[in-house]
Amino acid sequence: MATYAGRGVLLLGAAALAVGCGRREPAPIVESRMETEAVVRDHILLRERTLCRFARAAFLSPDPNADAGIPRWMTPLLVHEYAPDPAVEPSWVKFGAVAVDSTGLATVDCDRPTMYLSAAEITVGSQALQQLTFWWFYPPRAPDQPIFGRGFRMTLGDGGYAVVWELLSNDSRNSPERIFFVSKPVEQAAVEQYGGPLAGRRYAVEPSLEEHPEVVVSRVVGDGPQPMGPIVYLDAVSAAVTTLICRCEPSQADAFPHSSHYVLQRIDASQDLFDDERAPPNLRLPPAHASPAGSLRLPDRL
Repeated sequence: MATYAGRGVLLLGAAALAVGCGRREPAPIVESRMETEAVVRDHILLRERTLCRFARAAFLSPDPNADAGIPRWMTPLLVHEYAPDPAVEPSWVKFGAVAVDSTGLATVDCDRPTMYLSAAEITVGSQALQQLTFWWFYPPRAPDQPIFGRGFRMTLGDGGYAVVWELLSNDSRNSPERIFFVSKPVEQAAVEQYGGPLAGRRYAVEPSLEEHPEVVVSRVVGDGPQPMGPIVYLDAVSAAVTTLICRCEPSQADAFPHSSHYVLQRIDASQDLFDDERAPPNLRLPPAHASPAGSLRLPDRL
């Protein structure tokens, strides 16, 4: 993926889950036509990735006996791609509960698959909206590497429907893009308010490419008959999110040899992960909550 001038990698963020987005860095500027074309190509690849199908995958849903303070239908369903080679063990990348070992380093117990949830109120224009943030963590890929996490911020509109999702990761090897998904009604409202997409963009809700080349909307997500959490697809190589869809949309996996539950655990801050005021040196997270306002051309009402 292209590296954008004037912008550090998104994931050099705060060491703790924090409410608010802190000091805002100046927006990066695309300085040349060649750079613009490279950014557009990268965005096209991200959108093409959302169409990937998995031949086999594991299906994970929340434990029906765990209560994290939100309805079960608002929680994510995870689809983890199986490794193409059947000889590879484990068949899919497993996540688990975060703990701290005797050396002060964060570890992951894959025998306890756990997803962490935090909630906050954010401001979008004149609206105060609820935002739910979900995190889950994987063991290090190698002994000298940190644990890595995947997650997303989910902003709810006035009616309780999810309207904007922003992917999160603490893996600094990931690309510098800020990857969003928006609901179909939000994109339709943006078209009505602003007209069609800006130059170099696919969706009306996306901001100016020159001012925010790091921002991309990978996909417009279908709108379900009632508020509900998404289905999140993760690849076999690095557990990277390939797409996020509505539960009402067709499956992008052909077979599910394995299904199981994860425990959804409510946390208020990162200290809840490790019972200490100091974050382990191998666990660094971006802020848990941030408004999508300023990053997207959102309509006046969500």
